[in-house]
Amino acid sequence: MTLELSADDRARIAELGMRYRLWSPAEEPTLVSRGGENTTFAVGEYIVRCSGDLDAVNREVELLDALAGATSVPTPTPELHEPESGTFAYRRLRGAPLIHRRHRDTKKIRHALIDVLSALRESPRASRLPVDPYPNEQWHADAAETYTAVLNHLDGEQARIVRAFLSEPPPPTRTSTVAQHNDLGAEHILVDDAGEVTGIIDWTDAAMTDPARDIGSLYRDLGPAAALRVGESLDGPITEDELRRIRFHARCKWLEDVAFGIEDPWTRKPYLDNATITFDHTFAADP
Repeated sequence: MTLELSADDRARIAELGMRYRLWSPAEEPTLVSRGGENTTFAVGEYIVRCSGDLDAVNREVELLDALAGATSVPTPTPELHEPESGTFAYRRLRGAPLIHRRHRDTKKIRHALIDVLSALRESPRASRLPVDPYPNEQWHADAAETYTAVLNHLDGEQARIVRAFLSEPPPPTRTSTVAQHNDLGAEHILVDDAGEVTGIIDWTDAAMTDPARDIGSLYRDLGPAAALRVGESLDGPITEDELRRIRFHARCKWLEDVAFGIEDPWTRKPYLDNATITFDHTFAADP
């Protein structure tokens, strides 16, 4: 399915290309996504993002500029930024999303993730990130609601296992927070044919929040061994309490991605395929 651009979209992208000389005005843009606040376009070698949340765009651009000099892992580097319109653009990073690969737990990938997450935590710009206080009780309530929405996508045994998870109370919401990518799924980790990480993208949701969020996403998509090694490198030995938090977020995010996939199974098939291959380890009793 191809998303349609309006005449205003085309004119705006052509005008930006002419003014900043980053792409030819003759380049044909495509609409990548359009949400409540954000619209993303691809044109030539560039990704263009427009948002109505001007403060959020400014924070993201500042963070990306800071990360560019703090980590060896490529992150988007803004080459165009209009604070007054909430628009910025960066050159596409090479590589393909890790979500398309089956073999994901490698030393190269783990080391890259440790590198970029360490740089994020140590960045002076991290203090400007918003605090994401979404409580675990609400994560649990959302997961229960999502379970109902995705039930027809689960087989009988999967449904039983998910119900057992939802029957348990969530871990208490943590009061201490650290800087997180906050959406570190395999779709946002780019790799080349040799398995080298060529980029970490989509920093829109970066925030100060529970460290189990990022590690939980990695637990779901890369498996327990890789996720726990990254977590240990960042925060030391994983306690039983921390493991419970990581599993909790991994499982909530698994349900969230299934719901996202079945909303548009044609264009979001990779999310559904990913759910199939990650269910067993995400919901297993032991890591």
